[in-house]
Amino acid sequence: MKTKAIFVLFMFVVFLSVAQDLTKTRMLGGVDVIPPVFTGIDIIKSNDFGSINDYLEERVQYPEESESRWIEGTTIVQFTVLANGELDDFRVVSSVTSDIDNEVIKVLKLTDGMWSPGKNNGTPVAMEREVSVTFQMENSDHVKLARKFYNRANKRLLKNKPLKALRILNHAIVYQPNDYSILFLRGRTQLIVGNMAGACQDWNRLKSLGSDLGDAYLEKHCEMDDYAVNK
Repeated sequence: MKTKAIFVLFMFVVFLSVAQDLTKTRMLGGVDVIPPVFTGIDIIKSNDFGSINDYLEERVQYPEESESRWIEGTTIVQFTVLANGELDDFRVVSSVTSDIDNEVIKVLKLTDGMWSPGKNNGTPVAMEREVSVTFQMENSDHVKLARKFYNRANKRLLKNKPLKALRILNHAIVYQPNDYSILFLRGRTQLIVGNMAGACQDWNRLKSLGSDLGDAYLEKHCEMDDYAVNK
């Protein structure tokens, strides 16, 4: 059975309210911010790797059980590069299965000691990075699959079946976890079924990705302490 894994690297700074492209030094509100950099100290000598994408592609394996069951999707993991360059606080933002999530985290943990910390005005500070890893079977179209589930969920909502719609949207998000329309609709659906925390989480995620699609809902429903952005 042929499989492939596609690796995409995102990063944002922990003290910013929205995601930023910080692959280069930026001046943000008068603050000179330099993101954490993967140096690949232990592998550059033997493999000429310097990219976290290369490192992941070389080492991440498709878990056997998930592969045999044709389980696909994109896992998103956030972690913190501490001021001393060590890694901490691994969190799954979007899950496929526990074995796929754990495989990504396991390999990321191997990079501990291979990072140059981010800097704020020249001072090393803790910053977050976010890695998105897509596990995809050959000839599978994740965009098409996500759109199919999205359309099904819309039909369930029109029939006043929000719980069924939510289950379907959870399938869609596995394939396209950063899709604005899916995140927005799932947030609205979670609001309908009474899951305020889940709704606010989806709209906050939209905001972190740079979308204002959920801002009105955030302002109306998520300004309380329990649901505030970047708590």
